[in-house]
Amino acid sequence: MHAKITVHTSPDRLFAWLSEPGNARFWFAHLRHDADRVPDPKLSADAGERVVRWTAAPAGEMRVTDPATHDAGVADLSLTFAEGGHIDEPPAEEMSPNDDPTNAGNALRSIKSHVENAEGGDPDMHTPGIVSREAAEEADREIAEDPEHGGTPRRR
Repeated sequence: MHAKITVHTSPDRLFAWLSEPGNARFWFAHLRHDADRVPDPKLSADAGERVVRWTAAPAGEMRVTDPATHDAGVADLSLTFAEGGHIDEPPAEEMSPNDDPTNAGNALRSIKSHVENAEGGDPDMHTPGIVSREAAEEADREIAEDPEHGGTPRRR
């Protein structure tokens, strides 16, 4: 199984982020069917080839390459499972019988969102205290309908 994504950062910065063991928590759980017990992936990094490998199931590697455009601010990231390293398990209710491509895609999208928004983290995980415009408008509607009990007042 092989999946690929383009990340808008330099290849060196992407490789540095991937090779940091603490960052594996943002992507490794996506590759496992049992996300409640995520082991240490046992990462190893080869800076010369810009390859990060892990041996915990499902074993595999991520390779950072320069895109064909040779844009210094863009990197290609590919994920490949080791031969026989990804064992299909019985799916959970919401999963298809072989969800490997989706799981790999989710891991790559998580890496992309964290690296591209390194200052703000994952854009789908809002910083506490920050609400979307839609949530604030909904709260205002609820307050207007029932001022005593409705919604959470907007911070001013």
